[in-house]
Amino acid sequence: MRKTIGRTRLVPACTIMLAIAAVLVPAAVFPAIFENLYTVTVPLNSQVTTQRALRTDADFDRFAMGELLIRITGQRDAPINPALLDLVQDAGRFVVQRGNPDRENLLIVFDSPGLQQALTARNQPVWGEERPLTLLWVAIDGGPGERGILAASPSPVPGSEIVEAAAVTLREELLEAANQRGLPISLPLMDVQDLNAVDFIDVWGNFSDRLTRASERYAPDAVLSGRIRLGDEGIETAQWTLLRGGTLRPLPGDGVRSGLDDLADLYALEFSGIGGATSARLVVAGVETLDDYGRVMSYLESLSVLQSVQLEQLVGAEMTLRVEARGGALVLNRVLALGEVLSASSAGGGEIGGDLIYSLTR
Repeated sequence: MRKTIGRTRLVPACTIMLAIAAVLVPAAVFPAIFENLYTVTVPLNSQVTTQRALRTDADFDRFAMGELLIRITGQRDAPINPALLDLVQDAGRFVVQRGNPDRENLLIVFDSPGLQQALTARNQPVWGEERPLTLLWVAIDGGPGERGILAASPSPVPGSEIVEAAAVTLREELLEAANQRGLPISLPLMDVQDLNAVDFIDVWGNFSDRLTRASERYAPDAVLSGRIRLGDEGIETAQWTLLRGGTLRPLPGDGVRSGLDDLADLYALEFSGIGGATSARLVVAGVETLDDYGRVMSYLESLSVLQSVQLEQLVGAEMTLRVEARGGALVLNRVLALGEVLSASSAGGGEIGGDLIYSLTR
């Protein structure tokens, strides 16, 4: 069955999903996706991103393939993984488009079906484009009177020069890390509503109740709070804590990008699949009209985790489908939980007696 794209929360591969976009997300949405997942932008001044100069098309292709494999397998060491070295060396075979979006960069588009097939044949994980949207609350501490919270864009109101300078560096480094790992992220606006809802102490102290309430307007799947200490030479240390499902989870790294790296590692384990797609039966209740039917089918056909979607029967307001899911029912349940189109029939997920049981959300 031909896969079609429905409504999604899009996250461009070269930009942070700014908080203003999250504010405008409708109440019932598809999961966030990392748009152009198989497109890699490489600076023509290659020494910006790599220790050695890239001179030929093949050099650029190999470098871009290494970056892409990190993004779609979830493995930080993917470019040097022995099982993937042949894909890096023969990267040009998977290039479908190459061009210059501007004078400073080369854009390379890779063959997504071909690469997915190659990874599956090598028993390597494949992480699809549906990924949790993570909101970042980051407290910056430069000492007494030099404190603030990282916003989606520079504040029009003059503040601490030390904090603002650190904020510029933080945005750049977080953007680079999110782009490399394929993470949809957003930052708060820090407008009047945010300022009334949360302050520096709330973020620094990881006060989960206040952070959760302040995050509701952005509709994230998870919240990552950061504590950034500044020293004489800029950013000195960083600590990161994941707030997800009402639980706080400290992350081990102590660098600016370590929080997103640790987060990507965690998400990749949950949402990637190894091996071919497996069959599952999906039952959806509450399908009462033709529009409901179209809504369910459009949604399922848009999910990259599903290789096929076939209707088995429609009885009354209940439709039964046979789906082929990469990662099986476990990964499919997790992907469905990212959206708000279908609601699981039980708190632990939608799987009952081997079937996935959901209802259409109103």
